[in-house]
Amino acid sequence: MRSIFFKLFITYVVILFLSFSLFSVVSFWLFQNNISQRHQDSLSNQAKIVVQYIETAYQKGWSRETLISSLELSIAKQDRVVYLYDETGKLMYQAGKNDSAFTLDPEIVQAALRGDKIIRKLEQDERRVILMAQPVKGTVPMQEKVLVMVSYGFERDFNQVKYLLLLGIVITLAITGICTFYVSKKITAPLREMNQVALQFAKGKFSQRVKVKKQDEIGQLGATMNYMAQELSGIEQMRKDFVANVSHDLRSPLTSIHGFLGALLDGTIPPGRQQHYLLIMKEATERLMKLVDDLLDMARMEAGQLNINPVPFNLTEQVRKVIARLEPEFLKHQIQVRLLKDDEQEIEVIADPDRIDQVMVNLIQNAIQFSPAGGTVVITLKKMDRAVVSVRDYGVGIKPEDIKYIWKRFYKEDKARSKKAGTGIGLSIVKHILDLHESSIHVQSEPGQGSEFKFTLPLA
Repeated sequence: MRSIFFKLFITYVVILFLSFSLFSVVSFWLFQNNISQRHQDSLSNQAKIVVQYIETAYQKGWSRETLISSLELSIAKQDRVVYLYDETGKLMYQAGKNDSAFTLDPEIVQAALRGDKIIRKLEQDERRVILMAQPVKGTVPMQEKVLVMVSYGFERDFNQVKYLLLLGIVITLAITGICTFYVSKKITAPLREMNQVALQFAKGKFSQRVKVKKQDEIGQLGATMNYMAQELSGIEQMRKDFVANVSHDLRSPLTSIHGFLGALLDGTIPPGRQQHYLLIMKEATERLMKLVDDLLDMARMEAGQLNINPVPFNLTEQVRKVIARLEPEFLKHQIQVRLLKDDEQEIEVIADPDRIDQVMVNLIQNAIQFSPAGGTVVITLKKMDRAVVSVRDYGVGIKPEDIKYIWKRFYKEDKARSKKAGTGIGLSIVKHILDLHESSIHVQSEPGQGSEFKFTLPLA
C-alpha cells in the first residue's frame, strides 16, 4: 500500500478515471445536443411534408381516412405521431401509432394558434420525447389550424450512442489500466533492485552493482549508486590500510619504549649508555605525539571543527623558524636545506600562523622523508600579487596517475611513497587547511626527479 508502485499505479488510474469522466460528461452533452438538433430539423421538414399532404387532400378531395393513411405512410418507421387540431384547439385526428397514452398541455395548442412555434423535450413513460407544435399555413383554406408532432426516436438514438460511448470508455479504461499496471511495474522494478543492492551496501558488501539499462533519471540514480559503492569500497579499503598502518606506527614506538624502559629498570643498559636510549625513547614519544595530533586534526576535520583565525604575520620569519626547528631532522637524514627569496624584504601575509606552521612542517617533513641521503630540499618564497610558497625535493617523485589520490585521507600509495613511514594523513590535513584559507595547492612531480608542492597566501 505504501510502495511507489502502488502510489504510481493509483495515481495513473485516478488521473485516467477523472479524465475519462470529464470526457464522458462533455461527450454526452455534445451528443445529446447533436441528436436533439437533428430530430428537431427532421420534425420541421416532416411538418412541411404533412402540410403538403393536407393541401393535396383538399385539392383532390381525399377523404379523411385516405389522408390519415397517406400521413401514416409518410411517417412510417419513424416513431412519430402527428396530431391535427382545429381553430378551437380540439383534436381532429392523428396519424401514427403511439403505444402509450399521450396527454398534451392545452396551452401548447393555444400558443400555436397564436402563431408561435414550440419545440420541447418531455418525459413520457420514463422516455424522453421531442414535441413540436406550430400553426398550419397552407395555400388553400383548411380546417386544420395546429400541427403537433411527437418524436419517440430520440431516446433510442441517444441510447445507441450512449451505450457505444460507454462501451468504448470501459474497453479503453480496461486496456489503459492493464498497460498502466505493467508500465508502473516496469518503472519501479529498477527501484526494487536498487533497494536490494542498498541493503547489501548496508551489510558492507560493496561488490554489488546496479544494472544500468537506461540513461533516464532512474538510470542516473543507478549509476550514482554504483559510483557510491565504488567510493565506499575505496574508503573501506583505505580504512583497513589506515588501521593497519596506525597499529604498526603505534606499536613500533610503544614496543621500543617498553623494551628500553624494562632494560633501564633491570640494569641491562649501563649508565654510560642510558642517555642514548633516553633520546631514542624521546624521539619515539615525539613520533607518537605527532601521530596523535594528526588523528585529532583529522577528527576535527571530519566534524567541521577545524577552524582558522587569520591575522597578519611575517611569513618569512615563520618559515625560518620551521627550518630551524626541523634542523635535527635534516641532520638525521643528511639532507641539505636551502631557503630562496627574491630579495631581503620580508613577506607579510594574512593567515592563521599556527595552521600555516602546520602546513609547512608537514610539507618539509614530507620532502625530507622522500629525499635520498645527501639530497637537498629547496624552499622558495616569492612576493607577487600573492605570496607564493613552494617546497621542492629531489627524491623518488610521484607517478602522474597517483597524484590525484595523495590528498585523500589515509592514503598511502604503495605505488609511489608508502614504502616510507607515515599514515597518509599529513597531506590531507594540508589540503583542508589551505581550503579553509581559500588557497589552492598544486603539485608537480616526475618519478625519479622529485616533487614540488606550491601554494599561495594573501598578502597583508
